[in-house]
Amino acid sequence: MNRWKLFQWMVPLVLFFVGFSFFLLQAADVEQQTITIEPEVRYQTILGWGATTTSIEIPEMLRSQILDELVNDLGLTRLRLEPPGGNSSDHRRWEWHNDNGDPENINWSAFNTEVLDKKVSFWVKPFKERVEANGDPFNLYISPSFFDGGSTGSAPAWLFESPGEYAEFAISLILYLKNKHNITANYYSILNEAGNNNSFTPEVVSRMIKALGPRLEELGLPTRIEFPECMNANESWRYIQAVQGDAELWKYVGLISYHLYGSNSARPQIYEFAKAKGIPTAQTEKMSTTIDDFYADLRVGGVSFWEHYTLAYYGHRGGSGHYLSANYNMTSFSRYQEYWSFRQIMHYVRPGAVRVEVIKDSGFVRPLAFVQEGKVTVVLVNRYTPFFGDYMVTVKNLPPGRYAVCRTIAHSRFREGPYEELGIQTVGEDKTLVVEVPKESVLTIYPYPGENQPPTVTDWRATPNYLTVSQEKITLSASATDPELDAISFLWLVEEKPEAANVVLITPDAPQTEVKGLTAPGDYIFSVAVSDGTHRVVRRVGLTVFPGNQPPMSLDIHNRIPVVVTLPQSTTILRGAAHDLEDDPLQYRWSVLSQPKGSKVELETPDQPGCKLSNITVPGDYIFQLEVRDPTHTVPKVLKITVYPPNKAPVIETAIATPAQITLPETKTLLSAKTSDPDGDTITHWWSVKESPAGSNPVFDKQGARETSVSGLTVPGDYIFALSAIDRTKSAKKDVAVTVTAGGVG
Repeated sequence: MNRWKLFQWMVPLVLFFVGFSFFLLQAADVEQQTITIEPEVRYQTILGWGATTTSIEIPEMLRSQILDELVNDLGLTRLRLEPPGGNSSDHRRWEWHNDNGDPENINWSAFNTEVLDKKVSFWVKPFKERVEANGDPFNLYISPSFFDGGSTGSAPAWLFESPGEYAEFAISLILYLKNKHNITANYYSILNEAGNNNSFTPEVVSRMIKALGPRLEELGLPTRIEFPECMNANESWRYIQAVQGDAELWKYVGLISYHLYGSNSARPQIYEFAKAKGIPTAQTEKMSTTIDDFYADLRVGGVSFWEHYTLAYYGHRGGSGHYLSANYNMTSFSRYQEYWSFRQIMHYVRPGAVRVEVIKDSGFVRPLAFVQEGKVTVVLVNRYTPFFGDYMVTVKNLPPGRYAVCRTIAHSRFREGPYEELGIQTVGEDKTLVVEVPKESVLTIYPYPGENQPPTVTDWRATPNYLTVSQEKITLSASATDPELDAISFLWLVEEKPEAANVVLITPDAPQTEVKGLTAPGDYIFSVAVSDGTHRVVRRVGLTVFPGNQPPMSLDIHNRIPVVVTLPQSTTILRGAAHDLEDDPLQYRWSVLSQPKGSKVELETPDQPGCKLSNITVPGDYIFQLEVRDPTHTVPKVLKITVYPPNKAPVIETAIATPAQITLPETKTLLSAKTSDPDGDTITHWWSVKESPAGSNPVFDKQGARETSVSGLTVPGDYIFALSAIDRTKSAKKDVAVTVTAGGVG
């Protein structure tokens, strides 16, 4: 193509784009939209906003700031607690081996309580204290994970094949929290993401619920079942449909939940099904959630609980799965990219609020409205819409009174501005308020309490957020917003410093000040007092001056696929990770510190964070070391893996019913078995009904015992009872037949 032809071809294309751009600019003019609140049309009651409990270890000052921000500012009230799982450098799963062969008798010495105690004491209890100090109800649910290919590993055979042992596992967690930490779990989920990389089918989960539910009632525990908590709404709906007619199961279910990974078109069906049963719903996990997800779950899924993912984790900036990230300097945190949008709902819509109907015209701003104690809160979402534009929204049928208005505006997909207050508005007898909702914003209209409110500090930081002794100055900065738009003053102070440092604040009464004289290594703490003339709010900024380059921090050293290695399994995968304060390049090196005599294991990729371990042929304890190196430091960490010898299945020598022939009105028999294990492993037993006449309902006295009576054999016909004898990795099964005949006419 010559240049003239190229020019002829390009001109129409350029004119088209110019015209289309002009159209977009015209469309960008302020649009009009009207919404009308209908408070008499009520939907779900909000029960709380949640997160998964983290296990990161950080300094107390940073931990307190993170919890204060998440509970007191964002408004979280709920936690998911995952018990210890897998095999790592610092812990093993909650119950590594079966505690004993009796699922109704807990041997507490077999449980790994130390890691759970640390997590509960460091994160759960102070979170709970903050929630309750705010007058909100604290909510907690337990949700274990058993991912076949994950760090938790598969559920052991004795847990998976015996609903009785599973019930004991769950009861041990619930009782331990209650007795040790005075925390009552509101809900218990049989498995985090049942059906995702695990064998927990609807039938398996159903058996577990029907074993656990009666135990909870017998012990007088108020904990209800959260079900099914699958990886997306469609999968959860499949699980629900599989058991929808099982009246016994639904007696114990108190919450229906789902995650958001995948297809979620079944949210309306879940909500309608749950509403018919009087059960609330919850969305309980998705990394990279957006305000769009939040809106859809509230409006389409009708959820009463909603969660992003974890409270916090390590990182230089807000990670995709964490509300907050503990920066590597260990003195400051960063917010998730949608934190401020979430806050526009969470902070103002509190537990007990009821979502009510909002009718909108053809505009693209999406509204939510909530009523609590007769007062209305409205949220207007103008993000992720097909046509971005600024809107003037007329809100109708607002109860007369004074309202505060605030908003957050996203500057890009990955950067939101902090929220800002827009002042107090009065709604008169016309019950109408007009607000501007810019593109990429979320705006909240909330009842003004009447008395002057304190300012909210939206940011406080040091730049840079750490130093080495070759540097000596930083910039401190803070920002705040005030509901009444009162003038805000700032005052910086030095609270703590090394004795040898001569710190100077250049402009201590400004929002931003340069700080000089940070010449001594050690920890510095600055405070900023933010005042609107009536209230004074204080935030603290920590800073460390390091003597030199800092070593990397290794974390999450574990093995997987499988987690528990039993010969002839000859491989597993060593995994580790690390981060570095200065973002130095890191090198990894796995090595074998010790192994059983005669063993010659092979490290296939010892210079990678993930290293396949092969040629495992000898049982015993193996000690591995992962060294993480930056250009200055080497940090070692040790991992122990126990390899178990080949396992033989238990033996059921006899299994009988006494009597095996029953004539009505007799309705009871005794099932008993003689079992053994060739390796001397602990054996657990579980009886189940394999076949029975229609209309019958056999009841076991001790379903998890070697010997149990079974009653309720009231219908003539043939009954087949199945016994499972399960050891560490294998099981044996045997059927026992019982025939019931009708009695003669007297």
